[in-house]
This record gives sequence, C-alpha cells and structure tokens, in this order.
Amino acid sequence: MAKKTKHSSNTTSSLSNTASPVSSMEELLAKTGYVIKGLKKGDTVEGIVTKVSPREVLIDIKGKSEGVVIDKELEVYKEMLLGLKVGDTVVAQVIVPENDRGQSVLSLRKFITERRWDILKNAKEAGTFVDVIVRETVRGGVLVEYNGIRGYIPQSQLDPQIEKQLDKLSGRIISVKVVEVDKDTNRLIFSQRAVAEAEAFAKQKPYIQDLEQGTTVEATIISVVPFGAFAKFVVCKDDQEHEIEGLIHVSEIAWEKVEDLHLYVKEGDTVKVKVIGVDKESGKVTLSIKQLLPDPWEDVLDIFQKDSQVKGTVSKVTQIGIFVTLLPGVEGLIHISKIAPGEEPKEGDEIACIVEDVQPEKRKISLSMALTEKPIGYR
Repeated sequence: MAKKTKHSSNTTSSLSNTASPVSSMEELLAKTGYVIKGLKKGDTVEGIVTKVSPREVLIDIKGKSEGVVIDKELEVYKEMLLGLKVGDTVVAQVIVPENDRGQSVLSLRKFITERRWDILKNAKEAGTFVDVIVRETVRGGVLVEYNGIRGYIPQSQLDPQIEKQLDKLSGRIISVKVVEVDKDTNRLIFSQRAVAEAEAFAKQKPYIQDLEQGTTVEATIISVVPFGAFAKFVVCKDDQEHEIEGLIHVSEIAWEKVEDLHLYVKEGDTVKVKVIGVDKESGKVTLSIKQLLPDPWEDVLDIFQKDSQVKGTVSKVTQIGIFVTLLPGVEGLIHISKIAPGEEPKEGDEIACIVEDVQPEKRKISLSMALTEKPIGYR
C-alpha cells in the first residue's frame, strides 16, 4: 500500500508541474508576451510589403492581420504602387483600423509622394530623363505633371519643333530632363529641349569621330536661345556629307559681355566658327565665334598704361566695386574702397578713370576715379 501511495504522490507532483490551461486569448498573449498594436485612424505605421497585385497591396504591420491598400488609392497611384516589391519597407497611414475582413486599410499616399520627389532628385543628379504628361500651355511655358506632381517647362527649354505644336500638346507624354527640384518649395523645373538635343547628338556620334578640336568650319545658325545659338555644318565621312549640329555658348559669341544675342547672330546667318569641343561619347559638339576674332587683351598694355587717364562706361555695380567697360571685351574694376560714399556712379554712366595696374595674363585692370575738381589746399 505504501508503494501505491508513493506512486500516487509522484503523479500528483508531475501534474502540478504541468502548465495550467489558458481560458482566454488574453491569457495566451500575456503568457507569450506578444502584444497586438491597437491602431486608430491617422496612425503612422511601418511595415514590409508581402504582396503586390493590381487589386491590392498587402503590408505586414505586425498586427492581428496584414494591412491592405485597395480601392481608389490603388487606382490613383497604380504605377507607383505596382512598382513596389515584396520585401520593401514602407511607411503608411491608417485609414480604417479594421474592416469587415479584420484588415487595417492603409494609405501610402505620403510615402509615394516622398518617393516621387526622391526619384526626381536622383534623376537630376544622374542626368537621366523622366516622362511627364503635358497639362496646359501657360504664359512663358508649359505646365506638366509627373505622377501627380505639377512641374513647369519654360518656353526656352522647349525644342523648336515641339514649340510649334503647343496647341496640340495637352495630354501628350513627353520625356524631359530635371533641371530644378525642391520639395520644400514645391519647385519643379524640366527641360524638354535637353532631351531633343541629346537625341540629335546621339544620332551624329558616328560622324564626329574624326572631327578634330581646333578645326575651323563655316556654319549656319539654326536657332537662338537665351544661353547661346545652335549652328549646323557639314562633315565628310566615308565620302558622304553629313550635317552636324553644335552649340555656340553665349560666352563664346564675342569677347565682350553679350546682353542680347540677337544683336550678334540670327537664324539663317552664315558664320565662321572654331570647333572647341568634341564629345565622342555623347555626340556633343561645342563651337566658338569669338576665338576666331582678335583677343582685345593681347594689346591691352599698348593701349592702357599705368597712371594714364581713360574713359569708360559703367557696366555693373557690385558690392566689391564698379566694373567699367574700357573697350569691347575689356573691363576694369574700381574697388569700393576707392569710391567716396554717396558718389557711386550708376550703370550706364560714362566716367573718367585712372589706370592703377594692368595684368593682361589675369585679364585684370585696376582703376580709380579720376578727380573732377581740385582737392582742398591744391596749388
């Protein structure tokens, strides 16, 4: 009997060490330490994409069930949402804490907006092109849309061929280059011209491989834009003639500062240009008119001697001083410290100056104001 009692005692002891059964889900969660997040509308949650399809996007937000992006948002941002991949980490806002299927309905609108700006910023840095939809023509340019973000193409950044069809552009998808992107100020500027130029340059790549820098050619101006002029000329390749297009930057039009390009060149003009750059990878060719003209700084020491008095026209007033045009392409500087307060000349004024120093190798001439009346005590 004692033996039987001992066996009974061991059994009882064994049962007492067995985990007691739980009577509710709350007890089970308490024992495992697992906590279910209580979500409410407007909460921000981070999750991992587990499924992407045209009907829904599922996101693991470590809740009772997965979160889901559906309905109107999936239609509006379909392209961006379908671009997500399983395993991507996203940040979402809760629209409905729990629907009739037990899922949290989520919005990725803010996440997508941030991502779109990042894509545009990266495109600008990399120099890659993006597609936009033309919305409407406005004064001075065109309004476009990139995945819901409004942007602007200035008229100067439109290709001349497409510029002639502005009334037919609405709704068209065009490729553009990102010129400016600032999410904080909602500023987004594109260039369609840059894309057209890149395509044109790519086509002429095979024909410029033997084109040498320093070559002088006769070219025809085909368009004038704020930053310069485009010109075309002919090269021979395999006994055939091919038209090549190059850019004459505004700084290569003349030795002097060019304010109005149309005073120097216009469409249809025939000009002699020097090839100053050949990019055989992109097909881009850069040209110069001024480098075939005499450099005014070459003889500057013969014209402007130290301590001599000269006349010039004020071209620019800055914080460091007054710039004075002495000859086309030759400017001198009167430092601000040499100008009496209240006696600063204005842009466009013709003034007399004293030459203090000439450094042609640095293209610098230092000037001072010439005295217009005798100083007090002068004899």
